[in-house]
Amino acid sequence: MVSNLVNVKSNVRRLNQITRILTKYGLAQYIGESTPGFVRRRFVSDEGADLWELPFDVRLRLALTELGTTFIKMGQMISQRPDMVGPDLAAELASLQADTPADPPEVVRETVETELGIPVETVFPWFSFEALASASVGQVHLATLQDGADVVVKVQHAGIEEKVRDDLTLLMTLAKMGEQNSKEVAMYKPTATVAEFRHSLLRELDFTTELNNLLQFTQNFRDDPEVHFPIAYPEESARRVLTMERLDGYSIADTGRMIANKVDQPAFAERFVRVMLEMIFRDGFYHADPHPGNVFVVTGERVGMLDCVKVGRVDEQTQEYFINIVTAFLTGDAEMLTDELIDMCEAPPDLNRNAYQADVAEFIAEFGSSPTGIDIGSAFESMFAIIRKHHLLVPARVNMLLLVIVQTEGTARLLDPEFNLAEALRGYGTDIARRRFSPKRIQRDLLRTYRDWDRLLKMVPRETAALLERAQRGELQIHVQQHGTERPLNRLNIGIMASAL
Repeated sequence: MVSNLVNVKSNVRRLNQITRILTKYGLAQYIGESTPGFVRRRFVSDEGADLWELPFDVRLRLALTELGTTFIKMGQMISQRPDMVGPDLAAELASLQADTPADPPEVVRETVETELGIPVETVFPWFSFEALASASVGQVHLATLQDGADVVVKVQHAGIEEKVRDDLTLLMTLAKMGEQNSKEVAMYKPTATVAEFRHSLLRELDFTTELNNLLQFTQNFRDDPEVHFPIAYPEESARRVLTMERLDGYSIADTGRMIANKVDQPAFAERFVRVMLEMIFRDGFYHADPHPGNVFVVTGERVGMLDCVKVGRVDEQTQEYFINIVTAFLTGDAEMLTDELIDMCEAPPDLNRNAYQADVAEFIAEFGSSPTGIDIGSAFESMFAIIRKHHLLVPARVNMLLLVIVQTEGTARLLDPEFNLAEALRGYGTDIARRRFSPKRIQRDLLRTYRDWDRLLKMVPRETAALLERAQRGELQIHVQQHGTERPLNRLNIGIMASAL
């Protein structure tokens, strides 16, 4: 009982803090353009800048940053939904970063020793308690193992999980309120979005998730000499501590160093894209944050990949959706692209298909005839605008895949401005088509279809018999609900349905 009261008090305090910060950045409903100037002048940043002079997108990013880890992560997730929030806000939120103060040495020592169950020096003969970097969830330290291996140790900030769980509870409450009180908000399923976000963030707080991702990537590319993932050390890792190899290399964002080392950047771009597309179309398990800071040039000009906490999984159906969309776009088939997008997305019941297909045809005409080659990023941005205009909802797994493809193109073009991702995708489309009509795939689909029909044929007699028994006992009820029609038409509809039954 006492703990519940403490939680309620803590949540109320946090809710007041959230309201205060949203008000400070002009994001509360009761503070608007009509608010007197002498009131609005009170809303300034920590540096004294007038927040009201900043665009809405920037103010939202700053507010989320000040709200802390949970809201920063939520903003980063929202940045992956340009189909819902638009490209400008998505781009602004994609730059969300947290400059979180590092925990002091004594707290780091306590966390490491609590998680590993032994003194720091027993595991790491040398451990730098001065953090190399500190982000919203954890901080990174340099260390060496007993065998002399150089490693980095990722240590979770003390108390962060409790704060995140409390914020997630508040977010779910707000999502439910929005869904119950606004049809427009309900259309985007905020409670399902928060539930998905909760699952993703709590997995990120468990460092064994990233450990297992590293082990999986290493296994998938064990025979590939052109890619290297950091070696993970399970024995020296735990739920809030992750130990992995310190890569001998540097980020491709350091273009000056690449030039000084005479790295063949176009060749490296091709190598990087090949690795990403093999993750997606060969393994169905891919790195979901391939920005330049996470891509390293490792000894021998191998591709090194860091920060493997955020990953995506893609099934054969999603792979086919994506390749069909690209194929329809490249061949200028507006009808096929319209069908694929409708099949892939959740379409509203009142979708105007003709207007939608007209917009798709215009989109193909605009981008398909570009003399300089197709810019996948710009094309997807325009496609998302059409999807948003007609209120289609892209499944989260598909949306993540589309954005990772765009990010992959952007990272490759940092190395080679002339890189053509569309051409690279053509080859994988051929491979997927070949797999689709392979004897093994056909045999599997036939077996699945046989099982479905077998289950249906066994179920129908039993269910029909039960239905007839209920009708004989007078227990069969038919509920009919009609909206937006006149009463005579209602009676006609009910009569037709009753006669048919």
